[in-house]
Amino acid sequence: MANKTITMLQIRKVLQLLDQGFSQRRIAREVDISRNTVQDYCLKFFKTGLSVKQLLALNNYELNQCVIPDRSVPLKDNRYERLAPRLPDYLKELNRTGVTRLLLWKEYCKQESDPYSYQQFCFHLGNHQRIHSAVMHFDHIAGNKTEIDFAGQKLSYVDKQTGEIIYCPVLVGVLPHSGYTYAEPLMNASMEQLVPCLNACMEYFEGVPIHTVSDNMKQVVKSANRYEPTFTELINQWSVHYNTTFLAARVAKPRDKATVEKAVDLAYKRIYAPLRDKIFFSL
Repeated sequence: MANKTITMLQIRKVLQLLDQGFSQRRIAREVDISRNTVQDYCLKFFKTGLSVKQLLALNNYELNQCVIPDRSVPLKDNRYERLAPRLPDYLKELNRTGVTRLLLWKEYCKQESDPYSYQQFCFHLGNHQRIHSAVMHFDHIAGNKTEIDFAGQKLSYVDKQTGEIIYCPVLVGVLPHSGYTYAEPLMNASMEQLVPCLNACMEYFEGVPIHTVSDNMKQVVKSANRYEPTFTELINQWSVHYNTTFLAARVAKPRDKATVEKAVDLAYKRIYAPLRDKIFFSL
């Protein structure tokens, strides 16, 4: 095989047979190596500028340096050592609205004289995320639950009489099994607005799930607790009326209601973004 390293004894044997005028095919057979390997070493002999006799006169170390010169040792790549401490912060930044891997990579490049490429940056960031972010797969059953949440960003309209910009919270509800989604902007986030919105959500779904899951919004949860949160009286009455059990996700655990988090993200892309340059004058 071409470029295959052979022993020094074999190299000397090749040289001796060359000195005796043997063909490369015959040498390959005599030394028991491939003809391509013989051809490759003959080329190396030629590049030294020395004759066969001169090469045979060299000791093993000198002959090795001529035929197989020391390869330069590559410089140590310490880019990952500089990147690794930043990876946890980059993952936190990705949770912020609008922050992408491309944006983080551009900021990283400004801080480094010899940065990773975008593909390498994403590779290391993804590896870190997989190692440090264990997740569980959920199999959602049809009709088992609805997840609700307020979107982090608000929509708005302009009051014609005063010119005031009125910001409207947006409630998003989703059926996790199908991804079927409902979204509605409200005048405000009070219970007077929230309850009719929940009613409209159930009517839109044309049915009521067994469970309704929300985060620890103050309109719903009176006292947050990891295992037994206390709900407000009005939301308890609402759940009894609709024969559904209200549940609250753990504090600061968005993955407990991952489907509605994704639905909010889709709302940003499919509702907020197309309306971003439009001006409205009523809800």
